Amino acid sequence: MKRIDASEIPTTSFFDRHNVPFSRAQFFRYKRLLDENYEFKIPLKQGGNRKISEREELFLRGCLTGNVVPSIDNLRKSFKLELNIEVGRTAMRQALDRLFPDRFRLRPGRPFNCAPVGSTNSLGGFELIVAVAYYLKWPERAGKVISDAVRDHKRSQRGDVHAVPDLKGRHAGKFTSHYSKRADIRASRFASVSQKRDRKNWGSMNIMHEQVTTLERKSLAMLSLPIVTGNGQVRSVNLPLGQNMGNLCGFNYKQATISKFLGEMKYLGIADRLLRDLPEFWQKCWGKDVSRLSGPVLSYYIDGNTKAVWSSKRIKQNKVTMLGRVMGCLEQVFIHDGLGHPVYFETYSGNAPVGEHILALFEKIESTILEVPGSKASVCRAIIMDAASNSVRTLRTFAAQKKYHYITTLDDNQWSERRVRNPGHPIRYQYGKATLRDLDFELQDSTDKGYMIVVRAIKINWDNGKQTVLLTSLSKAVVDASEVVWSYFQRWPAQELRFRDKKAGLSLNRVCGYGKTLVTNERVKDKLDKLTQKKERLEKELTEPIAAIRAHDKALAALIPKERRLREKTAIKEGKRKIPRTIQKQFAEISDKIRFRESDRRKVETNYKKQFKSYRKTQKEWLRLQSKKTVYQLDVELDQIMTYYRASLAHLCAYFIQHFLDGRPLSLIMLFQRVAHLQGTIQESKYERKVALVANKQDPEMMKLLGQAIVKINELKIKGHGGKVYHFSLV
Repeated sequence: MKRIDASEIPTTSFFDRHNVPFSRAQFFRYKRLLDENYEFKIPLKQGGNRKISEREELFLRGCLTGNVVPSIDNLRKSFKLELNIEVGRTAMRQALDRLFPDRFRLRPGRPFNCAPVGSTNSLGGFELIVAVAYYLKWPERAGKVISDAVRDHKRSQRGDVHAVPDLKGRHAGKFTSHYSKRADIRASRFASVSQKRDRKNWGSMNIMHEQVTTLERKSLAMLSLPIVTGNGQVRSVNLPLGQNMGNLCGFNYKQATISKFLGEMKYLGIADRLLRDLPEFWQKCWGKDVSRLSGPVLSYYIDGNTKAVWSSKRIKQNKVTMLGRVMGCLEQVFIHDGLGHPVYFETYSGNAPVGEHILALFEKIESTILEVPGSKASVCRAIIMDAASNSVRTLRTFAAQKKYHYITTLDDNQWSERRVRNPGHPIRYQYGKATLRDLDFELQDSTDKGYMIVVRAIKINWDNGKQTVLLTSLSKAVVDASEVVWSYFQRWPAQELRFRDKKAGLSLNRVCGYGKTLVTNERVKDKLDKLTQKKERLEKELTEPIAAIRAHDKALAALIPKERRLREKTAIKEGKRKIPRTIQKQFAEISDKIRFRESDRRKVETNYKKQFKSYRKTQKEWLRLQSKKTVYQLDVELDQIMTYYRASLAHLCAYFIQHFLDGRPLSLIMLFQRVAHLQGTIQESKYERKVALVANKQDPEMMKLLGQAIVKINELKIKGHGGKVYHFSLV
């Protein structure tokens, strides 16, 4: 009692950490009695409120040494006959639970052998990845981010969880056809979430009331979706593979629960928090690995991922590389570290302005990136970009700051010997078969006419006859040409190869969901304004000829119907028109009038030929753009949430390969096929979770490697859901 009172930790935590011989409720009762100077007559060595003492416990152990398990009633009779003690059912059940926690689960009136409950998991190998997630405390981190967002939302004005629900058109808590036919519901059915948040009934959302442990389980369920649904090939977890969800995350969720959880996170607007937490969490996990990278430059890679959106609506477009055409899409911009792991990403509707926003992306995660354990303060951080991002405007932005440098390529059509300054002396490339020449190169800004800059360029003449030119802001005094070239061409093995593997293994190119918001197309709006001004200017210059043409058009409009009525009275025979004699003169007069009018009209246009040509072209373009004033902008909130979980799974798999499989070169698809799909048998007790994986005898090399990984994991004594310690084996 004195130890509990003197402890600095809360009482509940004390009882969880230490083996106290009485319960927490008994502690408060004893404390009250001690405050009242009550004299205890029962020795407190094993706890005061005990119906069965040590002597009776020894007798009970003797009764249960054999294979036959007597019932509670028979044990009570034995106590009455042998010891002359009456023990109730509850006291007997508690004593058995205390003495044999892993052996018996008792039911009143009959014996029941409580050997650990066993179940089969067809994705038993994925339990290893889940164990690594618990080891790194990823579920706790994800649950904390969501719970913090819920807490902050409740504190805000719009976070009133006690709002009155809208029950109009609903019956017994269910949606009816009358609710769906409401005008306001039909108008906002497909509106963006940002437009619905203000009138959302937050009290109806489960996420506003759930405990952190529940959020952790659901986050694990989201993490398991790629493996359970076959990378999105199956759209539901209600199929046979989805039945393994209970083993992977602790609860067998249905598809409706997963969809509702995603929708509620989307309403909560949590994507930004998740994206900010992604680099902070994984930088701590990978910090030691990043600090061991060789070379004078710490490289970060910029890469994009374009996702095709198949929609009949007019939405923002860009060229989708995998399809080779311009169409509606989402575009993601990823920042990768030197190990090829996605540090941070953002999703854009349509074309992502990569070059303009590179430094803005780094500013959002700057505090995390600059903290690399074990690295020197003078380390140079270079952003590796492809040629699509190396506009002069972007290079000028880099020149305005000194924290980050860039390395990028120069397009072949931009190279010119006339722009070379200080060509330098040729040297051999230290890491390959090439000759390098360090020089200065002039570039002109296409958006700012006449503005020029000088950048450092490295011309690479490969021994096979090819030529490459790199641009960089790294100083010659800090990094020599060979190191710059080596840092750039590490892009393929260190980033592009791994990123391609992640896209194939986790289907990062698959759109996970979006909403649409009708917005003004600013680009078309600016073009229309210019065309309108030009159209008005030309109309002012052509006031007199346009008036003359309109007079001719008015006269033609009156003559053409008269001619049409006469044409109806004619006949076409053998390819020639037969005109009755009664209307020949009248028909010829009207035809001549029309011909003269058209000739006079053409003469007017001939005198202002150039102006009329420009006017017609402007008017045609102006009419074409009238239907393109607005465009649907895609809501990327849901896609970013799903990509966060997929990126986290990519990190976990890479961490498992690096630290438990000795860094063997293994793609995510092969990891899933050779490890995650191993069948396993789960045996659970109160304190332990035993996972016996069935070895694949046809893959002895991987099974040997996996056996070593299991030994490492078992040594860590990782606690999973329910606080049970994982213990893996390979049978």
